[in-house]
Amino acid sequence: MRFVLIHGGYHGAWCWDRLTPELEKFGHSTVAIDLPGCNHRHAETASLASWRSALREVIQDGDVLVGHSMGGFAIALAADEVPDKVGRLIFLSAAVPIEGEAMGASTADSVANEWPTTVGLAYEEFLEVVEIPNQGPCVRLTKQMAANKLFYHDCSPDDQDWAWERLTPLPLAPALESFHVPRFWDTPIPRDFILTTDDYSHSKEMDNIFMRRLGLSTAFSIISSHSPFVSQPSNTAKLLDACAGGALSS
Repeated sequence: MRFVLIHGGYHGAWCWDRLTPELEKFGHSTVAIDLPGCNHRHAETASLASWRSALREVIQDGDVLVGHSMGGFAIALAADEVPDKVGRLIFLSAAVPIEGEAMGASTADSVANEWPTTVGLAYEEFLEVVEIPNQGPCVRLTKQMAANKLFYHDCSPDDQDWAWERLTPLPLAPALESFHVPRFWDTPIPRDFILTTDDYSHSKEMDNIFMRRLGLSTAFSIISSHSPFVSQPSNTAKLLDACAGGALSS
């Protein structure tokens, strides 16, 4: 079975490096991509259309798509773009869109509103907006302690440093566009949700909202930060393998 791994905001394909060898131990193959505007594709204009194109180019028949955090929006786009090819969708602590609404409305802005309290700093002390060619306004994390708190609090110091060095600014343009993914809602593609129960990036209540949008009443869970693929790659691979095997859904 082949897993297509889609990163979240500020991240890139690199974030799955600890996980991919663990999935391969189960006999799976993997491909991790950068979304346009992110990591090595930072020069490519980020938009929902460019994300669709990037996903369409990589997805093969029967692929299992894993979206982490913002990557949940991306795999919903993929399921709308090529529903006949996608074998399964796995939302790993991931957002789920609202039809006709932008990303901010889909999270009720609660995720961002919680961050200053979680970090213990005002926004302007750990986030800044920067202008980047081909992208326009982008948000950049300016303090490693904020990234550690939000994403990596259970990771080793070495892994926290490794991740911090690779974070890149997040283009704002896709977040301003409305989602229209009717085939995503209508398709019978199986879908699963994995809760990260010690996650400081957003509340469990938000996860419950995402699950309801997917029509799910059960989920897998792992006691971890927002980044179990870094802190617990072996356990994360086991969960993904169980999802792919249809342990909760057929």
